[in-house]
Amino acid sequence: MLTGARSASGHGLVTPRCRVRIVLYVGVVTEPHCTNLETGHQDADLDVSHHSTSIEQMIELTLIAELVQEAWFGHRERIDVLHSSVDAFGYDIVLECRGVMRHIQLKARNNTTTKEWPINTSLAVRPSGCIVLITWNRIEGTNRIGMRYHWFGGGPGERLPSLGDKVAKNSRANAEGIKQERKNIRRLRINQFVPLEGAAGLLHRLFGIG
Repeated sequence: MLTGARSASGHGLVTPRCRVRIVLYVGVVTEPHCTNLETGHQDADLDVSHHSTSIEQMIELTLIAELVQEAWFGHRERIDVLHSSVDAFGYDIVLECRGVMRHIQLKARNNTTTKEWPINTSLAVRPSGCIVLITWNRIEGTNRIGMRYHWFGGGPGERLPSLGDKVAKNSRANAEGIKQERKNIRRLRINQFVPLEGAAGLLHRLFGIG
């Protein structure tokens, strides 16, 4: 939280002039363009393939906001939120509530054609590791994002279930034309995820609340 300093006169606050840049990572699969709901045309400045970082940030912040509100207003609980600064350990955010710490990898899409996602096996060694798949879209006629949640994980305090044995491969071939395997990456299919009922359903899966 940023706080201002008092002015020399002692009245009001003088807000420091500074710029804070927050970069959050989410594995996002998107369609190539966004459509302007008013004109029906595809807007170049809303092309999610060129502004993926902004989309990723919006999705993650919306997810956190929904969970924190559901916990606070619905159950009088607080959630502590932490972020991974290095994308190497299989998770994007860490949430803690009621003594349960969840290491969460986020995956997102705004289409129905994507059926598989790469998952880092390092997540399996984290306490209560889990994966939240988010299907998102712009709510028609509004300037708001709508999100549906899908779950892969165990109960609070339980480790991540088996990711299976389907090893992912590099998207690009080597000099011999071979796409080599990525030993620490598995691929999960959409039918391995459990669809949830909104933020309340996700909060229950994460911490057993509700």
